Amino acid sequence: MIVGLVGLGCMGNALAQRLVQAGITVWGFDLNDAAQHRAAELGVQIADTLADIGKQARVVMLMVPAGEVTGKVIEELLPHLKAGDILIDGGNSNFHDSIRRACALKDVGIALLDCGVSGGLQGRARGFCLMIGGEKAAYRKAHQVLAAIAAPGAVAHVGTSGAGHYVKMVHNGIEYALLEAYGEGFHLLKDGFFQDESLDLEEISRIWNSSAVIRSWLLGLAHGVFSHDQELHHISGEVAEGGTGRWAVEEALDAGVPVPVIKASFEVREWSRVTGGSYGTKVVAMLRQQFGGHAVKKAKDGDEDN
Repeated sequence: MIVGLVGLGCMGNALAQRLVQAGITVWGFDLNDAAQHRAAELGVQIADTLADIGKQARVVMLMVPAGEVTGKVIEELLPHLKAGDILIDGGNSNFHDSIRRACALKDVGIALLDCGVSGGLQGRARGFCLMIGGEKAAYRKAHQVLAAIAAPGAVAHVGTSGAGHYVKMVHNGIEYALLEAYGEGFHLLKDGFFQDESLDLEEISRIWNSSAVIRSWLLGLAHGVFSHDQELHHISGEVAEGGTGRWAVEEALDAGVPVPVIKASFEVREWSRVTGGSYGTKVVAMLRQQFGGHAVKKAKDGDEDN
């Protein structure tokens, strides 16, 4: 099988490696020369243009920024695709966009699968969790590709077009809330009643993650952070957001579903970018870097003790 992969950045590179290791031929395209070179070292065939991707592959996966970029790539790729081809959008697209694009592509015989991807940096070795929306026939046809990317048992068809990105949106809303809860808890440990004793956050996170009710992969990452630095003076407490948290809150409002915890965690991120945040949001920023490679801002002069 031949698969096209558009977007060879951090996540695209990881997906390419898993596909190649599964014995699938990958034709890749990226505008960045360094990304092309890294992919070629994995065994990816580098295409000079999107037209070359359309000529080589009948299943094409997009790992490009959501929104205008995704739309433009589909528009440029479309003339080179054939009826019966499958596009898989692995970015964090808005599910409304995915529904609209699927309808438009269906009219010309192209199937679009919207694919929520989770797993972070460790997905390269462990495999990713894939949440797939779209036509079941297209899902079955592309299952070999999806299974190669996913961890064992971690891929499923979750619904019709848009459902994959909808489920990923909710996933990210939950992620916001979990990160905020850990950040606030460790902030209270650090600056609460026993602040003069300097509670050992490394040791506390270790024992919590050994057998406590709140143990998790995120808590394990927190232990790793605290084993190197518990003060976090050198980083800003500003926490970025990619849009999915905002969409989750907006969709919940439209559906009349109360999500006060997710909403509050989203609002804390907005607050952090205005004020510089707190120790708790520094913890959130560091955890985001640990699981997803997200950038962390350095503390500004005079802000080290925030």
